[in-house]
Amino acid sequence: MTETTPATDRQEPILAPEEIDALMQAIAPQEQAHALFASLPPIPQPEQVDSFDFASAVEDSPEKYPLFLNLQQRLAETLKEQWTDTFKREIPVGSAQISRRIYQDILQDDVEAPQVFFVYNVEGFGRMMVSCELTLIVAYIDAMLGGHGEVFGQGSDILSPVELSLAKRIASSLEKLLSNMWSPVREMHFSLIKLEVDPQFLAVASSTDPCFSAQYEIKTSEELRGAFYIHYPRTFLEPVLDSLRSVISDEPLMVDEEWESTLQTSMEQVPLSLRLELGQCQLDIQQFLALREGDLLPLSKSEQEPSTLWVSSIPRFQAMPGSQDGMLAAELLEKLNHE
Repeated sequence: MTETTPATDRQEPILAPEEIDALMQAIAPQEQAHALFASLPPIPQPEQVDSFDFASAVEDSPEKYPLFLNLQQRLAETLKEQWTDTFKREIPVGSAQISRRIYQDILQDDVEAPQVFFVYNVEGFGRMMVSCELTLIVAYIDAMLGGHGEVFGQGSDILSPVELSLAKRIASSLEKLLSNMWSPVREMHFSLIKLEVDPQFLAVASSTDPCFSAQYEIKTSEELRGAFYIHYPRTFLEPVLDSLRSVISDEPLMVDEEWESTLQTSMEQVPLSLRLELGQCQLDIQQFLALREGDLLPLSKSEQEPSTLWVSSIPRFQAMPGSQDGMLAAELLEKLNHE
């Protein structure tokens, strides 16, 4: 009977590890590679191979998402209504110019006019940013306080504490505007997390992240115009990109007469807000803050001069203020033509 040697009693390898390394180094790696490929069957080659330029690869741009473009274009109409209502006169808002931009480039763009940045967060989506030239924000605040939307002390690149507080009210109105705009696609609740004039600490996206950006031109007077921007990081839009690929059809739809009649009846029951403007006066913020009980504000109309009756944000009638049965009243004199 042959006795089996236990595994623990086996002899050491014939060659030590350093001797094996020495043998392997005697064979050039290139020769090993040639020998390996020589043992493989030949690989069939295509008859024609076109060169590929990585720079020519198609980028994921806003043009691939028709519904996104449509939403941003419609936002221009909403902005026009909002600014017109605040300024009490028609404010032109240019259609959106939409492009794909890198977040770092947005912050480093050589913009002569200082900006006010509004950073919003939406649960489930992340952060996005709205920015507007500071002079436009100051003009908007002046209009909010009953002024003509003028800018005092041009050249400043900061907001005063009072202006900063009122800018937060603008941010609140933007929250509702953005939520309403996106409601046909997905319910979003925008909440302001930062309001800055310095873009260094916004932290909206990584420096190399692509963004879909929309730019609107706003003109408040012959002397004052500026830009309003909305920037969406692509990661923000990721959950709704499939929905944004939808194409907006221009084909006429069948008209449901019963539905149209019901809609018209419902619209006739919508309440309208009428406002009689007795006069205006202009104050700067310092004068406004100094107002006390008993102060008199001189208005810009005489007692016998007719006033304007506004329906929502549209001037519709000339009216003479007066009283009837002990209550204030207005006699309609003339209907105003308003296209």
